[in-house]
Amino acid sequence: MTVSLRVFSSLALGGLLLASVLTGCSTSAGGSPAPESTAESTSADMSYAPQAGWLDSTAFVLKSWGDACAPQLGELIAGDQSLEIRLVNDEDEMCATVQTAHGTYIGLPAGFDSARPVDLSVTDAGGQKTELTLPGLDDGEIIPADRMPEQIPAAAWIGDQELAVLTWGSSTCMPGSGDVEAVSETEAVVRLHAHTDTLCTRDLVPQITFVPAGGIAADAVLTLADHVDADGEPVVLKVVS
Repeated sequence: MTVSLRVFSSLALGGLLLASVLTGCSTSAGGSPAPESTAESTSADMSYAPQAGWLDSTAFVLKSWGDACAPQLGELIAGDQSLEIRLVNDEDEMCATVQTAHGTYIGLPAGFDSARPVDLSVTDAGGQKTELTLPGLDDGEIIPADRMPEQIPAAAWIGDQELAVLTWGSSTCMPGSGDVEAVSETEAVVRLHAHTDTLCTRDLVPQITFVPAGGIAADAVLTLADHVDADGEPVVLKVVS
């Protein structure tokens, strides 16, 4: 039995979207289990095929490619430990036709068990379909019906050369890029860069920034520059292992 959840706004927050789905504007060498393909991708260029990685035991990031405008989550169909994800474009937007990486934050629907593999069927905004599997987590859990996101920064490895960094902030002032600097063999600093001079709305949405991280150790402690926690301490990014 499947349940179809239609999403009418990619920025609909409040923690829950009928099944705890939140969206934003991605054996692992990077510390987060790398999703493995369970079927041949229909994408013409595999370098642009979607990828995914756990952000925590209740949510994951989906990396997809498209034009310069971020896709919206058009439909999510939940089955038995399986999700069919359909991304759509806003037909009213005028977008540059250049291949751009986009990150979508997705919370697992209630009843899913992140200790078990989760099968993903992703159809991008261009109609290309890809099958992925997120492996089960050692510290996975059954998602409760009242699941709320922690709204704290986190990160997932996308392959062994790139981090998907999750932050929370205004939907109109997203980070544009980032970099990672190793300060020792076991520590590194992640810096995100804003590329906007627009006024920032006072909403709070998940923001995904893809950051090149080649040469950074899989188990390095990652400190997020220019961010502090509720106690004023530097933010150390949680990376699922």
